Amino acid sequence: MVELAFTTRIPLAVMITMGIKQWENRSAMPVPAKGRCAMTCSKSSDAREYANFLAWAERAFQAEAFTSLPRWDELSGWRGMLVAVCDYEASYTAPNPPIWDEGYPVWWRLTNVRLLDEPVPCRGNVGMWRLPEDVRQRIKEVLS
Repeated sequence: MVELAFTTRIPLAVMITMGIKQWENRSAMPVPAKGRCAMTCSKSSDAREYANFLAWAERAFQAEAFTSLPRWDELSGWRGMLVAVCDYEASYTAPNPPIWDEGYPVWWRLTNVRLLDEPVPCRGNVGMWRLPEDVRQRIKEVLS
């Protein structure tokens, strides 16, 4: 059962679910240091932030990756919602070479990302946090 979740902004969630981004540079080591977790999106993500991300992505990504990025109207429903589950493993060792380095000491490697067919309502906190029991049960139903 998925018991933990982490919250990120929508542009980062898009890159993680598309496999463009596999590492999260975070300030704290989750407990346990590896397992399966959920990913929620920050309520503060907005259309302007996403437009800025798309402008950057058009320059940074290869054409096929950029053209597959979803439009804001396809993602606006992700705000404040649980959107995916994935395996994670955290350590103090940065990938070589380190990418997306935000200056934090802990690196979470995210693999086997599964986007949920339908976002699940959920409150969000910073870092890795324990999901409420009703949300854990909802995820179990959605994943069955």
